[in-house]
Amino acid sequence: MLEAQEMFRTSNKVTRPQKALILGFMAGSRENPCPQQGHVLSIRLSENREVLNQPDGSHKTVIADTFFQMNYETGEWKRIKKYRECEET
Repeated sequence: MLEAQEMFRTSNKVTRPQKALILGFMAGSRENPCPQQGHVLSIRLSENREVLNQPDGSHKTVIADTFFQMNYETGEWKRIKKYRECEET
């Protein structure tokens, strides 16, 4: 559970009920709370601005969303990072 503690320490979007759902899944609970959404559920853990280096040597500021993805069919989980455009300020 050290991995979960570290994951939650750096999270800025996950709610207390979502934390409980993640911890339950990691502990072996396989009862899908939202079967209508399918067997794979994703919970957003964090949202942060990041600067990415571009191939031409320039830099681009993006928003990086980190998700915790749970597969209730296989019992597997993983963290996924997705990038999206952000408006420069």
